[in-house]
Amino acid sequence: MATVPGIDVSYWDAGIDWPKVRATGQRFVVAKATEGITYKDPTFDDNWLGAKSAGLLRGAYHFFRCNVDAKKQADYFIDYVKSVKDNGELPPVLDLETNDGISKEKIVPAVKVWLDRVEAVFGKKPIIYSGQYFLQDYLVQPGGGPPAWAKDYPLWLAQYPNQYVDGMKPVLPRGWFAWTIWQYSDKGVVNGINASVDMNIFNGTLEELYKFAGANIVVEKPKTHKVATGDSFETIANKYGVTVRELVSANLQLLKVGDTLNVPVAVAIPQETGSGSGSAGSGGTSSTPPRTYTIQAGDNLTIIAVKFGTTVAAIASANDIKNINNIKVGQVLKIP
Repeated sequence: MATVPGIDVSYWDAGIDWPKVRATGQRFVVAKATEGITYKDPTFDDNWLGAKSAGLLRGAYHFFRCNVDAKKQADYFIDYVKSVKDNGELPPVLDLETNDGISKEKIVPAVKVWLDRVEAVFGKKPIIYSGQYFLQDYLVQPGGGPPAWAKDYPLWLAQYPNQYVDGMKPVLPRGWFAWTIWQYSDKGVVNGINASVDMNIFNGTLEELYKFAGANIVVEKPKTHKVATGDSFETIANKYGVTVRELVSANLQLLKVGDTLNVPVAVAIPQETGSGSGSAGSGGTSSTPPRTYTIQAGDNLTIIAVKFGTTVAAIASANDIKNINNIKVGQVLKIP
């Protein structure tokens, strides 16, 4: 059974080292944006930009409050995500966890209001996130079973065996027949994150995930790294945001000081802005003429990477930057 690993994050996971996360094999992230109409996650911007710079597919989620006007909640979420001027790749997510003392008769139409309004703005069917019992108890029509429109939305199901073994599947709520993402643990440990994190799998291949996200896999020309004393495949992989397996597969040799390694780099480009006309997951290649950029006050490599649609690792490699935090105003960078 083909699956793709990913995580979801919020304020509780602040201070994430995104290249290290990507190096563990994670391929997508869903970041909390808003809750109700009074809470904006203060780490959303950093997570949004950092995940993009590391080449992960991204989605944003809204924690729904059933006792708050659904239209206002939709607009609150839309405004905050739009404020970062980047809609991400994955569909937006509606997080349903608590009824807030509201009856199912009122919850069902309110949920549909939020879904319709967000879809109209982002142009994608939102994902419904919830647990088996909440869906069975509160997102139901008279007589039982989910409302007829529920089948039109991807399902992200929360259910915690806490360890995933290949071939496992979640138990679906009554009346639901397919799942797109499974959150199988809320106690995950991922290098680059200094807190427990939610672990997920996408139900399909990597190519199917990119197609679902409406993005192309754009493979950049491999970078190179000259092996130094103290280097290991793990430290090099963490530096460039690739997995050890990807690095080893691109360099079928022993690791010796002075060797030059090829470092594979892949980034996600939304289909409407990607180069070429191939379908998502086609693996087409893209090259960009060399450019330069003079560092301004307030810049960091994440900001510059996002500005030019590349990655922190790619810029660091092109400019032989050993410490990504050690850059200076006035320094001229090559932008790959």
